[in-house]
Amino acid sequence: MKSNWVYYLLILLVIEKITQHIFVTLAFYFNWGNIASTVVVAPTLLMFSGAVIAILFCFSLWGFIKRQQWAINLVVALALFDLIGEFAAQGKVDIVVTVSFLVAALLLVFALIYRRQLSRA
Repeated sequence: MKSNWVYYLLILLVIEKITQHIFVTLAFYFNWGNIASTVVVAPTLLMFSGAVIAILFCFSLWGFIKRQQWAINLVVALALFDLIGEFAAQGKVDIVVTVSFLVAALLLVFALIYRRQLSRA
Protein backbone atom coordinates (compact mmCIF):
# COMPACT_ATOMS: atom_id res chain seq x y z
CA MET A 1 0.00 0.00 0.00
CA LYS A 2 1.21 3.47 -0.86
CA SER A 3 2.18 5.62 2.13
CA ASN A 4 0.58 9.02 2.55
CA TRP A 5 0.66 12.00 4.87
CA VAL A 6 -2.32 10.76 6.92
CA TYR A 7 -0.35 7.63 7.86
CA TYR A 8 2.60 9.68 9.14
CA LEU A 9 0.34 12.16 10.92
CA LEU A 10 -1.35 9.27 12.72
CA ILE A 11 2.01 7.95 13.85
CA LEU A 12 2.89 11.37 15.30
CA LEU A 13 -0.49 11.69 17.02
CA VAL A 14 -0.20 8.21 18.55
CA ILE A 15 3.30 9.03 19.81
CA GLU A 16 1.87 12.19 21.39
CA LYS A 17 -0.87 10.18 23.11
CA ILE A 18 1.69 7.68 24.44
CA THR A 19 3.81 10.51 25.84
CA GLN A 20 0.80 12.31 27.29
CA HIS A 21 -0.56 9.20 29.02
CA ILE A 22 2.82 8.37 30.52
CA PHE A 23 3.22 11.89 31.92
CA VAL A 24 -0.34 12.07 33.23
CA THR A 25 0.06 8.67 34.88
CA LEU A 26 3.24 9.89 36.56
CA ALA A 27 1.50 13.14 37.52
CA PHE A 28 -1.22 11.19 39.32
CA TYR A 29 1.32 8.90 40.97
CA PHE A 30 3.39 11.80 42.33
CA ASN A 31 0.40 14.19 42.54
CA TRP A 32 2.31 16.87 40.63
CA GLY A 33 0.63 20.23 40.91
CA ASN A 34 -2.02 18.68 43.15
CA ILE A 35 -3.56 17.14 40.02
CA ALA A 36 -5.67 14.75 42.10
CA SER A 37 -7.83 17.69 43.24
CA THR A 38 -8.78 18.59 39.65
CA VAL A 39 -10.71 15.41 38.83
CA VAL A 40 -13.96 13.91 40.10
CA VAL A 41 -12.95 10.29 39.47
CA ALA A 42 -10.61 8.50 41.87
CA PRO A 43 -7.05 9.50 40.92
CA THR A 44 -5.85 5.92 41.44
CA LEU A 45 -8.34 4.71 38.84
CA LEU A 46 -7.16 7.37 36.40
CA MET A 47 -3.54 6.48 37.08
CA PHE A 48 -4.06 2.79 36.34
CA SER A 49 -6.29 3.38 33.33
CA GLY A 50 -3.78 5.89 31.99
CA ALA A 51 -1.01 3.33 32.24
CA VAL A 52 -3.10 0.68 30.47
CA ILE A 53 -4.08 3.15 27.73
CA ALA A 54 -0.42 4.13 27.25
CA ILE A 55 0.48 0.45 26.80
CA LEU A 56 -2.38 -0.05 24.35
CA PHE A 57 -1.32 3.03 22.37
CA CYS A 58 2.22 1.54 22.21
CA PHE A 59 0.75 -1.74 20.97
CA SER A 60 -1.33 0.10 18.37
CA LEU A 61 1.74 2.03 17.21
CA TRP A 62 3.66 -1.19 16.74
CA GLY A 63 0.78 -2.72 14.79
CA PHE A 64 0.35 0.43 12.77
CA ILE A 65 4.02 0.54 11.78
CA LYS A 66 3.83 -3.17 10.89
CA ARG A 67 0.76 -2.31 8.73
CA GLN A 68 -1.53 -4.64 10.65
CA GLN A 69 -5.22 -4.16 9.76
CA TRP A 70 -6.38 -4.36 13.40
CA ALA A 71 -4.18 -1.47 14.51
CA ILE A 72 -6.33 1.27 12.97
CA ASN A 73 -9.41 -0.10 14.72
CA LEU A 74 -7.52 -0.09 18.02
CA VAL A 75 -6.50 3.53 17.43
CA VAL A 76 -10.14 4.48 16.76
CA ALA A 77 -11.28 2.72 19.96
CA LEU A 78 -8.54 4.34 22.05
CA ALA A 79 -9.31 7.80 20.66
CA LEU A 80 -12.99 7.32 21.54
CA PHE A 81 -12.05 6.09 25.01
CA ASP A 82 -9.80 9.11 25.46
CA LEU A 83 -12.55 11.53 24.43
CA ILE A 84 -15.11 9.92 26.73
CA GLY A 85 -12.51 9.80 29.49
CA GLU A 86 -12.16 13.58 29.40
CA PHE A 87 -15.86 13.95 30.18
CA ALA A 88 -15.68 11.30 32.92
CA ALA A 89 -12.59 12.81 34.55
CA GLN A 90 -14.07 16.31 34.61
CA GLY A 91 -17.48 15.00 35.65
CA LYS A 92 -19.55 17.25 33.44
CA VAL A 93 -20.70 17.76 29.86
CA ASP A 94 -19.37 21.31 29.45
CA ILE A 95 -15.73 20.32 29.88
CA VAL A 96 -12.61 22.41 29.60
CA VAL A 97 -11.22 21.54 26.19
CA THR A 98 -7.63 20.46 26.74
CA VAL A 99 -4.79 19.67 24.35
CA SER A 100 -5.41 16.01 25.17
CA PHE A 101 -9.02 16.33 24.03
CA LEU A 102 -8.03 18.11 20.82
CA VAL A 103 -5.37 15.53 19.97
CA ALA A 104 -7.80 12.67 20.67
CA ALA A 105 -10.38 14.33 18.40
CA LEU A 106 -7.81 14.79 15.62
CA LEU A 107 -6.64 11.22 16.11
CA LEU A 108 -10.19 9.95 15.75
CA VAL A 109 -10.91 12.00 12.62
CA PHE A 110 -7.68 11.07 10.84
CA ALA A 111 -7.91 7.42 11.90
CA LEU A 112 -11.37 7.22 10.36
CA ILE A 113 -10.08 8.90 7.19
CA TYR A 114 -7.18 6.45 7.02
CA ARG A 115 -9.46 3.46 7.66
CA ARG A 116 -11.62 4.62 4.75
CA GLN A 117 -8.52 4.92 2.56
CA LEU A 118 -7.57 1.35 3.48
CA SER A 119 -11.00 0.03 2.57
CA ARG A 120 -10.78 1.68 -0.85
CA ALA A 121 -7.31 0.27 -1.58
